[in-house]
Amino acid sequence: MLTPNFSLPRRHLLSSLLILILAITSSAGHAESAIDPASLPPWLKPELLVHLVAMDLNESQKAEFREALTECLTGLQSVVQREIRKGGVDIPRRIKRATNREYSKLDKRMKASLAEPQLAPWASYLEGLKVAMAESAV
Repeated sequence: MLTPNFSLPRRHLLSSLLILILAITSSAGHAESAIDPASLPPWLKPELLVHLVAMDLNESQKAEFREALTECLTGLQSVVQREIRKGGVDIPRRIKRATNREYSKLDKRMKASLAEPQLAPWASYLEGLKVAMAESAV
């Protein structure tokens, strides 16, 4: 059996590289185990990510999704703040109506950029998003 004849500097380089690879993989495993699904924001919950993966978005659709979702989440936050600031009667009903308008805008915008096979997973994601956001508001 032939054994490779590595010079000392090359052997040192290879062992250093091996140690570096082991360090990276062990730290990646630690980082992966540090992600707790309970600490994720509502729109990134694992049960919702399944629908996002099923949509199989292309790069332009991903950019559109990020932008539309950001606008929706910002809109939801401002709706609640605005209605509370206004005060008066029936604040929960007004918040619910305004929230539904924000979700409707998100839905309309995304449906315009999705293909037919992507619509069913999108509908599932949107419904799950509404539930997750409502649960996180409590």
